[in-house]
Amino acid sequence: MDRNFRQAYENRRSIYAIGKESQISKEEIENIVNHAVKYVPSAFNSQSARVVQLFNKHHDKLWDITRETLRKIVPEDSFSSTDEKINSFQSGYGTLLFFEDQAVVEGLQEQFSLYKDNFPIWSLQSSGMLQFAIWTSLA
Repeated sequence: MDRNFRQAYENRRSIYAIGKESQISKEEIENIVNHAVKYVPSAFNSQSARVVQLFNKHHDKLWDITRETLRKIVPEDSFSSTDEKINSFQSGYGTLLFFEDQAVVEGLQEQFSLYKDNFPIWSLQSSGMLQFAIWTSLA
């Protein structure tokens, strides 16, 4: 990477025209995600963030499941725009699903009851930092 971090986040933009090709390998994406999950700061070093990385048939299957799930709840006359959006996501190289391990958050709430109400908030803040770090690194 020949840009520094400030340049990376200054120039980062959402990319809407995505495709099955990637400028970096699946292994490099996995390394970026795994490194960020391990090292992005979190309250009490809890590292409660989790990321599911889906590529190839697993990526496509997620969007097939999403399509069929939404088909059951989106009115048929409105479904074409939903289907178009799902197709645009499915046309990508892969999918990253971010979530917080609630067992970690609840464990901290029990262990440090004085801060109980703060742990869900801190968990979400850490998730935001993680996503920022990953998307900026991928950019």
